[in-house]
Amino acid sequence: MDFTKFLNSKDIATYLRRIRYEFTPEQAMYVVHAAAEIPLPERHAAYEELIEMYPHHALRERRQGVFKGQTVASFLRTYMQKENALLAEFKREGDDAICTYDYFSNEDDAWYQDGYGHHPVYRNFSEALGDAQAENEDGNIAKITVTKRYFSGRTIEATLLPDGTYLKIDEIGGERDEAFLHAFDWMWVKIPTPFKFGDILAPVLTNKWDHRTTDGSIKGLVVLTGMSTWGSKELKKNGFRNTKTPNYTLRGQNFALCDHLIEKHEEYGDDSDMILCGYFLDEADLCYDHTLGIEQGYLNYERFRGELKGHDRMLRSLSNFLKGELELELMLKAHRLICAEEECRAKKSFLDLYTDEGLTLAGMQSKK
Repeated sequence: MDFTKFLNSKDIATYLRRIRYEFTPEQAMYVVHAAAEIPLPERHAAYEELIEMYPHHALRERRQGVFKGQTVASFLRTYMQKENALLAEFKREGDDAICTYDYFSNEDDAWYQDGYGHHPVYRNFSEALGDAQAENEDGNIAKITVTKRYFSGRTIEATLLPDGTYLKIDEIGGERDEAFLHAFDWMWVKIPTPFKFGDILAPVLTNKWDHRTTDGSIKGLVVLTGMSTWGSKELKKNGFRNTKTPNYTLRGQNFALCDHLIEKHEEYGDDSDMILCGYFLDEADLCYDHTLGIEQGYLNYERFRGELKGHDRMLRSLSNFLKGELELELMLKAHRLICAEEECRAKKSFLDLYTDEGLTLAGMQSKK
């Protein structure tokens, strides 16, 4: 089976197909689970194929006792049973619960709460979904999230396509199956990527939570300098030197320490450790840090191929500088000029508040 189709990142999927990469059973399980746009029935079909391929493969125990004593077959069968049971409960009517919905608009590139902020509630899932589908007369809704809230505090949340096809079902605050259903959160997998030092990367925008800012820049862009999966082999390919003490500005890393950290991640890591690091912009300030808050971590990134706008233009010169294609002097001058241009643009936006006569008297425009 071609498991690359379950990857959210097209760049990583294309690269793995090109090198004919063979997934381990754990890696295949993880990428199937993490597929944000693949319907739930199709993911279950992939799980069934994994069961057929690796029925007796023993899963390594993770923290919190996750996968303890489990094989691919035993875990995935139980996992699917629990998801199906949760789905049946979600659709069940007459429970001591209320339902609400949100939807994602392709036209506006944003999520909206049901009723434009008036928060109507529904007696069951069917009523909530029906109203959500009624909002889709123009066909601009891409996804719908229906939430079932029990008065006990437990919550079940489902993400669906407008035609009612399920993408995801999740339990929050439950005491019965939540730990099992969140078992994948305790996995850490090392999968090859095509990304290189200095690349400009962007998160795959399957959930576009207001990713564009007022100046046209895009949230989440990062100039890559390292990944949690880079051991000595990857570091050498990216031009790093083996040093006793890490020095990122001089591209120096302790290779043995990085290899040891990967071994620990493979044993104890979870998906919050699947990070990459690099430079990003916080408004107009250039910062360096690890990426956090992106589901599926480094697997959810692609090379940015669009047009950089606003302060984001500084990332292009930084990228080329790190790759050795641009001298320091020109990079610094470009950054100063971009900051000045954006400050001027921001100040000019206030000129709309004044009359032509006033702007002429202020010397901001010529007499007409």
